[in-house]
Amino acid sequence: MRIAIIATYTHPTRLRIKEPSIMQSSVPELIAGLCPEHAEVEIFNEKEADIPLDRHWDLVFFSYLHSYYEHTKVLSTLFRQRGMTTVAGGRHAGYFPDDAAQYFDAVITGEPEANVPALVADFEKGELQPRYSRPSLGASAIRPYRYELINFEHNKVRLPGIEASRGCPFSCNFCVLTGNERYRFRPIPAVIDEIQTRMRWNPNYLGMMDDAFVFLDNNLGGSPKYLRELCEALIPLKKTWGCALTFNVLKDESLVKLMAKAGCRYVYTGLESLNPDSIKAMNKGQNKLSEVDAVIRRVFSAGILLSFGLIVGSDGDTNEYLHRLPEYLADLKYFSVTFLGIVCPYPETPFFRELQAEDRLLPGTTSRDYDGYTLCHRPKQLHASEVVEHFLRLCRTLGSLPNIARHYASKLMMSDMPRYKQTILFSGPEIVSIRNPVKNTARRYIAGLDALEDWDVREMARLGLKPQLVT
Repeated sequence: MRIAIIATYTHPTRLRIKEPSIMQSSVPELIAGLCPEHAEVEIFNEKEADIPLDRHWDLVFFSYLHSYYEHTKVLSTLFRQRGMTTVAGGRHAGYFPDDAAQYFDAVITGEPEANVPALVADFEKGELQPRYSRPSLGASAIRPYRYELINFEHNKVRLPGIEASRGCPFSCNFCVLTGNERYRFRPIPAVIDEIQTRMRWNPNYLGMMDDAFVFLDNNLGGSPKYLRELCEALIPLKKTWGCALTFNVLKDESLVKLMAKAGCRYVYTGLESLNPDSIKAMNKGQNKLSEVDAVIRRVFSAGILLSFGLIVGSDGDTNEYLHRLPEYLADLKYFSVTFLGIVCPYPETPFFRELQAEDRLLPGTTSRDYDGYTLCHRPKQLHASEVVEHFLRLCRTLGSLPNIARHYASKLMMSDMPRYKQTILFSGPEIVSIRNPVKNTARRYIAGLDALEDWDVREMARLGLKPQLVT
């Protein structure tokens, strides 16, 4: 039996662009680890390389985000016409299973550990069901990834990834995890064993990326007690790693130092905004902006690069705040913003339900618009055109070469920890990447006003497919 596992991708510009980077979807390696040993498995990440359309597999798994849905259902339709069986999974498929069922032979709405093996077994017996919703088996059921299937030639800077936990204990109103996924974590011995015995390392750049990996967790610090125990277990491995966690964890100085001792050199945190009114509107109470400066200095001094994500367009945003945002960042002497987006009301979130009740969703919004770079609603204090104007300006300003130079100058010498300076230097391209979404000058960044990618438009017209309206 031949199985393909595909993580699809469409670029924020809506142009046909690849974007290799350190962090990539690892869902294909996860699902591959759940397939039977006798199956011939191939994995594909469309963010790194095109999907071969001339190949044949018996079973094709698709993992995709909301904004990749139209593109993914085109691929599924093409494969089904050639006799292949296709499966949809991911948050969109879980929230819109009836819509997805029109374009895929089966839809997985539950976690993969319980459902992928059951689906494959049914397929081999000729008894495939249209929907698989078996309950979670818990974090201890997470199987080792198939790291040996990763092709590091497609993406020379990619790092292997591993899960230690899933979910998040907080309830930010714009987050897809809120109300949909509780926080839980794997047994630490299983995590350590996977790193020691299963993980494969990036061989590129003359060994500079040997023994380096990333935790794929939404919030590795969801339980500070667990994180402490995990760090203690990581110390003897002498590996270098990065993770994402919430800002509140970084206020614990002893925990930050322990993370650094355990090999942590990179942390991404969704600060989201430097505007207290915006933070309040997001229900993101764990972010205390008065502590930002002290936390930044503490984390860098410990030998960890701290990277922020910021979003514009929330209900607390004003023209004055967004105009002055670069000044606020300059006051912090901090320029490592590696994600800048437009607040997105994903359909499964409390924020979406709030906007829907207030009739503030923009007309003509499709699944393609829910990408984190397109305004899908009317903010309370800004016109849609103002949000876009600020977003474009900030992308170009924060992702500029002078900004990166300031970042290097202010942070390169803050620590002598092993691999700290190397991590700082590698962060430059990540900062530049925030300019990538604005490379298409024809793009409007307002829901309902931007066309889909040309290839998808042509194929959807030929196949008789319609975009999914989400309002």
